[in-house]
Amino acid sequence: MKQTLPDQALKPHWDEQLAVMNPTGALDGKTKHLIALAVAAQIPCTYCVYGHTKAAKAAGATDAQIKEAIATAALVRFNSTMLNGSDGGRDADSVFTSK
Repeated sequence: MKQTLPDQALKPHWDEQLAVMNPTGALDGKTKHLIALAVAAQIPCTYCVYGHTKAAKAAGATDAQIKEAIATAALVRFNSTMLNGSDGGRDADSVFTSK
């Protein structure tokens, strides 16, 4: 990030990164990196996918957990695309029922 952020933003950004990705927070580090990887795969950001895959594995994530996190994000994105594309979100009560 050093080469992309203005100097005055670098330290606040890094401090936020450390605070949010803190492995002793409400979510453990493995879970946070799996979430970050799933989001990165959907954005998509090659740099983030690489970094969060490496960090998730270092935090103990298995290949199966990584695949499932990415598949979960892909499913949410697919459903969102289908619902938004068909304007299915206007009547949220009927979206997931047979009404």
